[in-house]
Amino acid sequence: MYSLFRNKIFITILLIAIGIGGYSFMFTDEIDFNADVKPIFNKKCISCHGGVKKKSGFSLLFPSEAFGPTESGKPAIVPGDPDASEMIKRIKHHDPEERMPYKEAPLSDEEIETLTKWVRQGAKWGDHWAYVPVKEQTVPKLKRRFFGILPSPYADWVKNDVDHFILDKLKDKDLQPSPEADKHVLLRRAALDIIGMPAPEGIAKHYLNNNSPDAYEQLVDTLLSLPSYGEKWTAMWLDLARYADTKGYERDDVRKIWRYRDWLIKAFNADKPYNIFLTEQLAGDLLPDATDEQFIATAFHRNSMTNDEGGTDNEEFRTAAVLDRVNTTWDVLMGTTFACVQCHSHPYDPFKHEDYYKFMAFFNNTRDEDTYGEYPLLWEYKHEDSVKCENVVKWFRQNVSEEECGNVIHFLKTRQPSINSLTADSFVNGELADTKWLALRNYSRARFRNVELTNRERLLMRMQSWVPDGKLEIHLDDPAGPVLAAFTVPLANKGWMLHEVDIKPTEGKHNLYFV
Repeated sequence: MYSLFRNKIFITILLIAIGIGGYSFMFTDEIDFNADVKPIFNKKCISCHGGVKKKSGFSLLFPSEAFGPTESGKPAIVPGDPDASEMIKRIKHHDPEERMPYKEAPLSDEEIETLTKWVRQGAKWGDHWAYVPVKEQTVPKLKRRFFGILPSPYADWVKNDVDHFILDKLKDKDLQPSPEADKHVLLRRAALDIIGMPAPEGIAKHYLNNNSPDAYEQLVDTLLSLPSYGEKWTAMWLDLARYADTKGYERDDVRKIWRYRDWLIKAFNADKPYNIFLTEQLAGDLLPDATDEQFIATAFHRNSMTNDEGGTDNEEFRTAAVLDRVNTTWDVLMGTTFACVQCHSHPYDPFKHEDYYKFMAFFNNTRDEDTYGEYPLLWEYKHEDSVKCENVVKWFRQNVSEEECGNVIHFLKTRQPSINSLTADSFVNGELADTKWLALRNYSRARFRNVELTNRERLLMRMQSWVPDGKLEIHLDDPAGPVLAAFTVPLANKGWMLHEVDIKPTEGKHNLYFV
């Protein structure tokens, strides 16, 4: 009788224990993918199952791959069912030849438990924190003292909503706020941060003698109004835009791009809105009636290195420049190491290998050739030339279509479309001097391929000549083909000159032979 009663007690206790265990399991803390699971994947799994490698057809980079079929035809992760998930079986396996990670130390019991719970709870994937939309947060409130009768001892320390969050975190870490620095220290900190140097003497004295409650705010506003504010913060953006006064590569020759630097200084000092600031740098030349300043802004994407060494391949370095523009755009504007995706899908950010080349297509229509001048350039007209240019534009605005007028303005600003001499080929008694400039001698010729001639009536050439009364003919499609133009080359042995010649109306693209 006693034994039976004791067994009943044991059974009751057992059932209670099971009930408590089941109850606690129901309320187990939910596993967070980004905080708990992804660190394990990145540290122990991703080297074989993601990025460059995708062993057994299993990758943990993206949910579509993690939950998709592997080489066996079955998924390695079955949400809600760890017993049916091959990944869980493998990390628990006792056979070193079957256990994962393969030929590495096994996962710890804690790591195995984390992954098992994650799968059991539905294997919920998580977005990278940088791509989760910002949600409005409740501002922590100051806690009053003595049953809510007395104000918080930090009431004077808190100045704005951000201070509430800072104070809340300090209290969580059992820390106290630092006392406010004296005016001399605040002056030095603000000046170095805003203008990059100690404050001018007059501004410093005014602040130190200013006892008004908003003295510090007045100081900051004054420093922000100084030209040196733009100069200081422009240096940061110039680094991001890989600015340099030289071209990089080989002899690292000079690059005249200082006007872009000045544009940035003006933009910072004018507090140009960020969306406009970016738009003008990415596509200022494509804006309606683009100004010279908007053309200059596009130098953001002209800072790629240029190789004008003799014998280099244009297409190779054009492609290098395009890749540089893609990487810079993402690094600077998106804060993302997108360059990694050039070779493989990103192990941390949600970008696939294919995404890189889809984005590259936006930039892959540029023309980068090994020219000293790094054409196209922005041309400026000064003195009487500026008046003539304005009159020409005014006439075109009044007499031709908007599209045709736009083409004229674009040509006046950029001298485009143009053909660089280094694209010439098929030489006879001629050559590309230093692989850059077409040099023709007596009884020589060279070819320019696939030149668009539709609606072209004149040819403008930049040239030099050391021979008086030299003759030059331009033939169509063959050295002995129809003559498109013929003229006497003016003597210009003291520098480059622009020479204009009429050409016969012709449709389509043709090879031009300079003979």
